[in-house]
Amino acid sequence: MDDRIDEWMKRAFGMGGNKEVHPKDSPAINLSQNSNKPNHPQQAQQKNKGPTQRPQVQGRNPQQRFNAPRPQPNAPRPQVTTQRPQVQGRNPQQRFNAPRPQPNAPRPQVTTQRPQVQGRNPQQRFNAPRPQPNAPRPQVQPQKPQSQRPQPQAQNERQAYPALKGELKIIPIGGLDEVGKNMTIFEYENDIIIVDMGLEFPGEELLGVDYVIPDVKYLEKNKKKIRGVFITHGHLDHTGGIPYILPKLDFPPIYSLPLTIGLIEERIKEFKIQKFTKLHKIKSDEKIKLGNFSVSFFRVAHSIPDAMGIIIDTPAGKIVTTGDFKFDETPPRNMQMAEVHKIAELGKQNVLALLCESTNATKPGHTISEKDVGEVLDGIIAKAKGRIIVASFSSQIGRVQQILDSAVKNKRKVFVSGRSMKTNIEISEKLGYLSMPKGLVIDIKKYKEKEIRDEEALILTTGAQGEASASLSRMAGGEHSQYKVKKGDLIIVSASPIIGNERSISNVINKLCMLGAEVIHTQIMEVHTSGHAKQDELKQMINLINPKYLIPIHGEFFMRQALANLAIKDCGIPEQAIIMLQNGDVLATDAGKIKKTKEKVETNYILIDGSGEGQIDSQVIIDRQIMSENGALLVLVYVSAKDGKLTKEPDVVSRGLVYPHELSEITKEISKIAATAYTAISAKKQKVDRKEIKNQIKRAVEKSITKRLDRRPLIVPLIIEQ
Repeated sequence: MDDRIDEWMKRAFGMGGNKEVHPKDSPAINLSQNSNKPNHPQQAQQKNKGPTQRPQVQGRNPQQRFNAPRPQPNAPRPQVTTQRPQVQGRNPQQRFNAPRPQPNAPRPQVTTQRPQVQGRNPQQRFNAPRPQPNAPRPQVQPQKPQSQRPQPQAQNERQAYPALKGELKIIPIGGLDEVGKNMTIFEYENDIIIVDMGLEFPGEELLGVDYVIPDVKYLEKNKKKIRGVFITHGHLDHTGGIPYILPKLDFPPIYSLPLTIGLIEERIKEFKIQKFTKLHKIKSDEKIKLGNFSVSFFRVAHSIPDAMGIIIDTPAGKIVTTGDFKFDETPPRNMQMAEVHKIAELGKQNVLALLCESTNATKPGHTISEKDVGEVLDGIIAKAKGRIIVASFSSQIGRVQQILDSAVKNKRKVFVSGRSMKTNIEISEKLGYLSMPKGLVIDIKKYKEKEIRDEEALILTTGAQGEASASLSRMAGGEHSQYKVKKGDLIIVSASPIIGNERSISNVINKLCMLGAEVIHTQIMEVHTSGHAKQDELKQMINLINPKYLIPIHGEFFMRQALANLAIKDCGIPEQAIIMLQNGDVLATDAGKIKKTKEKVETNYILIDGSGEGQIDSQVIIDRQIMSENGALLVLVYVSAKDGKLTKEPDVVSRGLVYPHELSEITKEISKIAATAYTAISAKKQKVDRKEIKNQIKRAVEKSITKRLDRRPLIVPLIIEQ
């Protein structure tokens, strides 16, 4: 049996000659056309008296494949010499009929002929002798290919920028280490464009200050270079500085989408500069050429319609700034989705730098959709039995639309309180960004409690940040002229507190609850969502655009650092390709690279106080801070107009210095000190300047108060001639 198996294997592998086996020498196997499995050999013998004829398939011999005799047990295996079609570059005889190598026999050299491939020499690759153990390695001299094939790039490898030329400067003068007063300068040779021109609401330390705006001294020196201003969206932290800054720069043209232009137009009317301002409404698919700059746009989702990112093409490279954004797949009916196809296309265009907002970079996940918030609000409004007050940002046009829709659905009239809320609703309706039935929205001045049933009233108001002069704060303090909060009112604060406003909002909520109202806010239900991207959306934006450099903007330092860490960890951005800036830093490009220069642009905080303007170190602000912490003291010194001698004891007026029961004793002491100081300096023979006399009185009084009360009030001496 073993001999037969050996003989069968020899014949099967071509080791026993080339004898052909004819189909007649073995029983035929019939395969029906409707079956993929062979029949049993005995069934095949009964059904088939001869070989089954099947249609010829090119390159195959069915007689040799299917009619070959089935080997019997212990029978020698026949040698198969089925002819297969010749394949170019192959010799089947050499492959299948070659003798099987014997154990320990030397390995034969294969000389199979294969077709020549351009740039390769197969003889050198396949026919080279196999190296023996411990033998010296032969030196292979491959044939040089006729043409060099391009090598594929690594995934994170950036292409070279051979065509880039010139120096582009990027100078942020607002928006870093803060949330507000966003403003960035882009300068190439003799051309400058500006992105955004915002303001910031002051902190508690800036007493009496209304707004803070960027310092534009650098632009004032270079205003002849300015070609235009591009505004990403209509929020005040991107548009609020326009009325104050634009006149200083000789009114360069402003470009933005229609709603943003409409809001700017209304604001500049308040300052009566509309005749000088050049406003240009654009479309998101436009491209605007200004000097060496070619500027195009892509829409993004945000908490206000017509928000956009900006693409800046220059000879030195392509720069993208996101503006404020998120990815909202289910926006309200008056809002837009991000133009993701445009953003993805940027990933193929070698973006040199991406300026990406960082506001929510510390927060994981994905921002809640505005539509989800609308559904929560609708559910609350539907269940409410009494009056409803909804406090929100006046610029949350998508939120306002959903509140109006819910009011119609639940048969409520909407009374609007707050100037900015009225203005934004009017502008948005006029431009087609808000839709509502005629007569739905009514001015709060027309609200009369006796004429409107509680279950029919919904008041839409400003003041969601606890601003002292806003409508909600005045309602909480019982100071609103048309509306008085009462027990049974439902108040929805549809906003999250901006950093620094937490205490103000808490105070307002406390007062409302004391008046008997029920207050729903973000810590109770999801009645608000951010307009800014969280970590998942930030990663999506960075990965889609795939920039060479990343510049985190729009946020406090810890927010921007969080974005940098996210980009390094999850987006594959090298640490050396992330640039952390401060306001006033100057970045410069150089043949596809960006570096921070030693140049620094002056960026003081410019304070807006009523109609006045000043810098952060203004003596007015310093005096206010002193008075707020230590009080104030007014010292009135009465002297003769003839000889300059005291006519009576000085009077002292104190505010915020000591308690009333201590005041009498303190003022008497201060009066004596002031009189002594005046007498001493006026007794000198040489003439003394009036200003120096005041300073001497001030120093004497200040020294006494500091020693006795350990306080440093604001001291103002006045000399009154009689």
